[in-house]
Amino acid sequence: MIWTLSVLLATTATFDSNDTIQKLRTSELKERLAQTEAKRLQLELQIAKAKHAIDELNPAPEEKSEIADELARYQLVGIVAIADKTHVVLRKGDELIRLLNGVQGAMSLIAEVQPGKVRISRFGHFRDLPLTERW
Repeated sequence: MIWTLSVLLATTATFDSNDTIQKLRTSELKERLAQTEAKRLQLELQIAKAKHAIDELNPAPEEKSEIADELARYQLVGIVAIADKTHVVLRKGDELIRLLNGVQGAMSLIAEVQPGKVRISRFGHFRDLPLTERW
């Protein structure tokens, strides 16, 4: 009888330990699932932030046309090379603007002398002004 009681206790203890192990495994799986879900949500948040930042970098369509229209009003007057500096002279209406080659100047304009042309740019938009033979 004592032996039967000890076998029953051992069997009950085995069932209890199996049940405890199963509960621990279930708990661990739930925790891993929660961690995976948290990582997924973090990635979605990062993607949303990146898309928002990209949208902020792209200028609005109205700004593009305004800058392009403004760049279309500039005319190339001349290029003057003094020592190691090259100056580009532009005209906009009655106003003359002098810029150093490759350096941002007045009104955030940049003029770059390239073979056969002068590229003027502002806020990522550009216009190429052709060089004539006399320059």
